[in-house]
Amino acid sequence: MKDYKLEKTIWTEADYEGMGWHDANIYGFVFHNDNADSATTDLIFDIDYIFKWVQPVPPKDNFSFWVAPCTLRFENTFALEIDIDRRGGLTDMFEVADLHLLSKSEEKENKWIYEWVIELQDGRIAFKATGFKQIVRQEPVLSDSQVLTLVQRNGISFSQTPF
Repeated sequence: MKDYKLEKTIWTEADYEGMGWHDANIYGFVFHNDNADSATTDLIFDIDYIFKWVQPVPPKDNFSFWVAPCTLRFENTFALEIDIDRRGGLTDMFEVADLHLLSKSEEKENKWIYEWVIELQDGRIAFKATGFKQIVRQEPVLSDSQVLTLVQRNGISFSQTPF
């Protein structure tokens, strides 16, 4: 497989069913509020998102991956719970096992609240939010690793600008 065609550069909660975060790596997260008058804040992650797993072609034994650095922003976050056990050390980034949508409820007409759990290999992050945007910051590259180097991804970023 020589090329990967990216459908779009911004994904939302409407795309959730067709997405998967298994083995995505989290480089960092921040809390951000653009509006000083607002009591809510966004929870923003810098991740390497795996768009496609590529089956190995013999004699190769290992998968390869179409990976891109992305900013995953959960909007108007509240009811945050973080439970991470890194007593074994901080040698790796946080690795996502899965992202679960636990519930979706209508707060007001056409205003939804989503309850999310990011299941990590060594913990979980649970919260509620009004939605998410995942912004693709660079075109996906074919890699033998699920993780890009800092040079490949142009460092750690929480940029909301698609490529």
